[in-house]
Amino acid sequence: MTLPITTERLILRRFTDGDARDLLAFVADASFASATSEIEATEAGVRRYIEMQNGLQPFEQGRCFDLAVERRTDGTVIGLVSMVRDEHEQAAIGYALGIDVRGQGYATEAARGLIGYGFGSLGLRRIHADTHSDNPASWKVMERVGMTREGGVREATRGTATSAGVVTYGMLATQWHALVAARGAEGMCT
Repeated sequence: MTLPITTERLILRRFTDGDARDLLAFVADASFASATSEIEATEAGVRRYIEMQNGLQPFEQGRCFDLAVERRTDGTVIGLVSMVRDEHEQAAIGYALGIDVRGQGYATEAARGLIGYGFGSLGLRRIHADTHSDNPASWKVMERVGMTREGGVREATRGTATSAGVVTYGMLATQWHALVAARGAEGMCT
């Protein structure tokens, strides 16, 4: 399986210069900015981010590699998914969508596609994700894709921000493959 990753309604792919307008439309929202502080919510900032991401090798160890989440019906970029691989065949994933498309199952579908790629094409043995303890919508995404709640940290600090806490969910490759076998091809990307 190679890039792009396709799911029923989405294409997970590298960003292009043509994505700048769509990206700027949702990174300016405060709820998106809190999840992806590395993207400056200006046209120049978005273009720098796209250039920086396109300068990376896909899924290289220790680097946060982001993919655009494109809606297949109209070609609009509605968010992004991220993966950071480590040296132990593990990776952290993340996702952030524009506020106007939340609650429609896109985050679950995108996360499922990225997880399938990680376990299938990248040969990972464990994938995990963290979220703020006061973000139950993100927990629900992790639970819907089959991740298990592994624990949390109260009053966690990341960079300069302190939150109520951080919750960690994870999944092993064996769990993923068992889910896929139980559901047939559902949950896998094409």
